[in-house]
Amino acid sequence: MEELLQKINLEHIIYSIIFILCSILFYKLVSWPIKNHFKSRKKNKGRDTYFALISSLVRYAYIILVALCVLQINGFNVTSLLAGVGIASAVIGLALQDTMKDIIRGFSLASEDYYKVGDYVKSNDMSGTVVHLGIRSTELRDGLTGNIITIANSEINKAEVSADLINVDIPLPYELKLSKAESIMEEIVMRAKAENTDKLIECEYRGVSELASSSINYRIYAKCSDDRIQIKRNINHAALAVLEEHKISVPYPQLDVHQK
Repeated sequence: MEELLQKINLEHIIYSIIFILCSILFYKLVSWPIKNHFKSRKKNKGRDTYFALISSLVRYAYIILVALCVLQINGFNVTSLLAGVGIASAVIGLALQDTMKDIIRGFSLASEDYYKVGDYVKSNDMSGTVVHLGIRSTELRDGLTGNIITIANSEINKAEVSADLINVDIPLPYELKLSKAESIMEEIVMRAKAENTDKLIECEYRGVSELASSSINYRIYAKCSDDRIQIKRNINHAALAVLEEHKISVPYPQLDVHQK
């Protein structure tokens, strides 16, 4: 411990901080245009999944490299440290068995195209849309609550990949009777089904989702095989068309201003 403290002095600490800050800046400058390039391209579930995995791997590798450089700056013999990696890796391997299982399983899931970002999956009594597939864990967004569920990759034994789920809330005025509102919602569902026969697997009215400040929101639940964003637009388009036919205006929040 005394030897460690002797090797670390104020000058080395300052150099280390400057080096770490420069390393972070360099990483941001290099990764930012690459991320923007992928974001600007048309969405592709497989490509997005591999990009997320590779990004995680590069980030961890970069952190390790920066850590080794900081040790070198502070006078440690990195070569000797690396020479002892064989013994250390065995010890670390035993301590991090679960982590290594997660990482290996993560690459297995991606290489086998088990599921991709945007797929709806069910596994271990949990279900949701895949929003991130990392080297250690998979993040799902719950379709009902919107909460993010994190599952270790090693715990995903058998996942059932289902269709993309969509929830569309249609605001209707409070003045509209419930029976009339539900009749309109069923009409919207029928029109949506007729206009999306090729990609819409299931579409149904699920009832009231929210009593908002200026409207009652009624929910339409749908499953689609692909292009959930376009399907959601089509359902909204069908809703506007039906409301226009019934001469019903879409309610919007209003603010009353009282002057003294």
